[in-house]
Amino acid sequence: MIISGSYVFFPGTNLQVSMVSLAPVIRRNSNLSCLKTAGCRNLLFEQGEVQSTSGNKYGRFLQEITSTCYLEDVEMGWAFCPVRVDDLIPSFSKVRRMTVGLGTTLPENILHALPEICPFLESLVLRFQVISDRVVRNLLESSTNLQVLCLHYCLGNLTSFSFQTMAPALRILRLQWVTPWITNDDLTILTQNCNLVELLLSGCKLLDTSSQEIISSGWPNLACLQLEECGQITLDGVDSILDCKALEEVLLRHTGRGIGRTIITDAIRELPLLRKLALDLCDASEGGYDTPNVPEGKMMRSVRMSRCKKSAAAARSCFGEASSSSSNRKPVQHRETIVLEWSSRQLTTTVVEERL
Repeated sequence: MIISGSYVFFPGTNLQVSMVSLAPVIRRNSNLSCLKTAGCRNLLFEQGEVQSTSGNKYGRFLQEITSTCYLEDVEMGWAFCPVRVDDLIPSFSKVRRMTVGLGTTLPENILHALPEICPFLESLVLRFQVISDRVVRNLLESSTNLQVLCLHYCLGNLTSFSFQTMAPALRILRLQWVTPWITNDDLTILTQNCNLVELLLSGCKLLDTSSQEIISSGWPNLACLQLEECGQITLDGVDSILDCKALEEVLLRHTGRGIGRTIITDAIRELPLLRKLALDLCDASEGGYDTPNVPEGKMMRSVRMSRCKKSAAAARSCFGEASSSSSNRKPVQHRETIVLEWSSRQLTTTVVEERL
């Protein structure tokens, strides 16, 4: 049992706790600034029943949250699904980091009002939420402190209009399977509107080899670049990506079969700050990648190379035949990942039977 009178951080993800048992903890810790309950599916229940206090079926939990806490870091999951977020608004006025995951659905009016509800918001992560141009554009325009925006597997009618606005504070943008319509023109507009140091794009099938130059010239200070299932960006190699000299982490997965055998050596040589590199053998123009022995004097610590299961056609890559439409392609099944890790003395190679 947690009974500390100075508890400020409650990382309750996946714990078997209830609102009834959590309420006293919150009451004893008036300085609580971090509440993470994503995955706590039993939060609403205590011995099969939801207790009531003063007509509020969520009992003292909401009372303690709204009257005691001024949260700065919040993660909401299954437990908050039936809760009216309006009831939590008073305690959200100082929130700087918010994550809303599977099991909690924030209505559009609440998402649109987030800049007013959380005027100091710096980081917002939305997973499996229903979003719209109205919501995203308002976040970028009105949340003047917003530095991190992550949209993962969200639904809704999102278009390029969402990002056609200035967001000078934005530094990290992760768009995972929410923007399949992104083109090179959209990328160009993004480079003009925000100064990113981290970019993650997944499922952007319309991008091509010209996208590399747009990314490298538009965001020369990128420290992290992750591209997955993004058209044919690397069909002609990765020369422009290697121009981003500040890169520390790079992930390229199913972005075009044009990456040469010497990519690992080239990346270590051209990117002095590179620590992590993740590749997929499906993108190898010659079937594989050469492995250097020791990157002496370099920052490189690990390389991951994923390998997909072969289809019945054997030699066919996971990109499918040229005549196949993207809508008919089957989901890729990954067989294993080859992990190379460098310590100060040696190189260790491990094969993991899953995608990392």
